[in-house]
Order: sequence, then C-alpha cells, then structure tokens
Amino acid sequence: RLSPSAPFPVGWEDDVYCAGWIGAMDEPVTGRLVAAEYEDSRRMYGVGDIVYTDVGARDGLMAGQEFWVIRPEHEVHGAGRVGETIGRFYATPARAKVVCVQDATAILELTESCEPAFLGDGLIPFEPIPIPLVRASAPLTQCDPGSGKTTGQIVEVKDRATPIGTDSVVFLDLGEEDGLYPGDFLTVYRPRGDGKTLRTMLGEAAVLWTKGRTCVAKVTSMVDSMRVGDFVELK
Repeated sequence: RLSPSAPFPVGWEDDVYCAGWIGAMDEPVTGRLVAAEYEDSRRMYGVGDIVYTDVGARDGLMAGQEFWVIRPEHEVHGAGRVGETIGRFYATPARAKVVCVQDATAILELTESCEPAFLGDGLIPFEPIPIPLVRASAPLTQCDPGSGKTTGQIVEVKDRATPIGTDSVVFLDLGEEDGLYPGDFLTVYRPRGDGKTLRTMLGEAAVLWTKGRTCVAKVTSMVDSMRVGDFVELK
C-alpha cells in the first residue's frame, strides 16, 4: 500500500507578498509616504531606504510596527462580462518598519522590496500570510468529470504575464465568501460546445490566500496554456 505523499508548500514568500491582490475600488489606508531621506537625488526607494509618512503617534503608530506599502492600480473586470467590475488591483511593492514616531508623522525603513516604492504610496498594517501546505492531488485526466462544486474564472495574472502556465500566480473571482480556503485545489478548464458538459482540462491551481470575493492562486500543473477568462472549479 502506498503511503500518502508528504505535505509540501504550494508557493514561496514572493508568491504571496509580491503578487498584490484585488480589493475594493477605494481601499482605506493608514497613511501615505510623503517624503524620503534621499528624495533630492532619487524617486524610487528600496530596502534600507528611510521614508516619512503623514501619520504618527496620535494615529496609533508605534516604533517597531510593520506596514505593507501598497499602490492602487487598474480596475479588474469580470472576464467576458462587460460592465462587471470585480475590484481594483493593488500592487505591494514593499514592506516598511516604523523606526520612530512623532505626534503626526513617523520615520520608517523599507525592510523588504518587490519593486521600487514611490512617494504617494499607501500604508496598511502588515499581517504575515502563511504559505499553505498541501498534499499532491490525483493526476488530472481529460476524462475527469466535473466536481459540481463552486466555479469561477481567472480574472488577472501577476505582472499580466502570458502565457499562463505552471508556477504562474493568478487571481480568481472567488474567495472566502465562496467557501475557498488556502490550500484548496481547483481544476482549470475551458468549456467546449454548449459549455455544459464538454470541457478541455488545462491544469490545476492551488489557493495561496483569500479575500472576500477574490483570491490569489498558483498554477501547480499544466496540460495546456491558460489565459484570463478560463474557468476554475473547486476539486
């Protein structure tokens, strides 16, 4: 009798901390980066740089606190559904730690960097995201029937990279409110014919972390390349 496979992490820290997320159209922020130590000589900031924010002790900031640096970007629309807005994409270029605080301002050091941070970027409290441990699912075949569980679509790709394949990080229009949890596996497929029973299996993806109606997932296996608009079904 074969022993079950050992659990393994479905992603890496970059997959969760550098991917960004799809959130509300106007996510609230704690404060913004308004100045920097070397702003006279550069416009982009990375690990080790000192930046200043427009909130301080009176807003609850304390030395040692960590924050995401976030940047609102483009709107994300439902794949193939004209006029349906899923939310706004937020980039997560960096993380910062409070060095010291004044009453209405604070000094921070950038401690992690995925891409350059800029003045005007927002700050929200940082919370660690554990990488889910999973066991390998049964190999995918073209004869696998649908599970009949929750279905959704790929609506965005990290860095808008194409084509989508193994190890790509994608964003789905499904989340906590749809019953998805980190570590869940989804089948990725493309409907054929009338779209009711015929489908081409494209691969699988595993959920890294979830928000209300969206999630970040990673493609774990690929039969054929995928694209925004392809469907997913909870296994």
